[in-house]
Amino acid sequence: MKVQSFSGYKLVSYEKDGQFDYEAYRRVQEAGNKRKLNSVFVLEEVIHGIADHARSSGVVRRVLCHGTRNAAEQGFFKGAIPGVDVIGTEISETATQFPDTIQWDFHDLKDEWINAFDILYSNSWDHSFDPEKLFKAWSSCVAPGGIMALEHTSRHEPGAVNALDPFGVTLEGLVDLVSVNSTLTKEAILTFEAKRPRRIVIFRKPT
Repeated sequence: MKVQSFSGYKLVSYEKDGQFDYEAYRRVQEAGNKRKLNSVFVLEEVIHGIADHARSSGVVRRVLCHGTRNAAEQGFFKGAIPGVDVIGTEISETATQFPDTIQWDFHDLKDEWINAFDILYSNSWDHSFDPEKLFKAWSSCVAPGGIMALEHTSRHEPGAVNALDPFGVTLEGLVDLVSVNSTLTKEAILTFEAKRPRRIVIFRKPT
């Protein structure tokens, strides 16, 4: 594995004989998931802040969360928006242990997800091996008028990349990548002061 540098971001390259080694990527991700299975990175106050922002401009019926490990995000969204339909994805087989979670590689797209979600949230996008493909797929899932909320912390910076977290980008680089690879535009940045300060970039899809 080697680290490639691009404008504003770094990306770990999983290669075998000069070709992308997907099985190596998947093994690393599954092992990391199981090692951190009981760890919760997301903060409940962050989810409530995202929910409040989204609900201020319309009704929120469906939420998609990517890379949820132990379904904490789903639970927090259900607490913030009574009656909301929430689904989370996780690449590891451990997904079956948690409610509202399916085993799924978040780079891939289900046809029924297109234009279907009022909120798409993730703090796990740094696990991507192909951020351009990722953001194109994710943005297509956002319903017209809906939002995509991406969490950015010091762990998401270029200097933090490793085999488990292969994609690191500056906040400005994240905005640029999403803008170039989708029809979404940056609407706001929500800031939460915690032990590890968190910034949530809100992207809006036009109606």
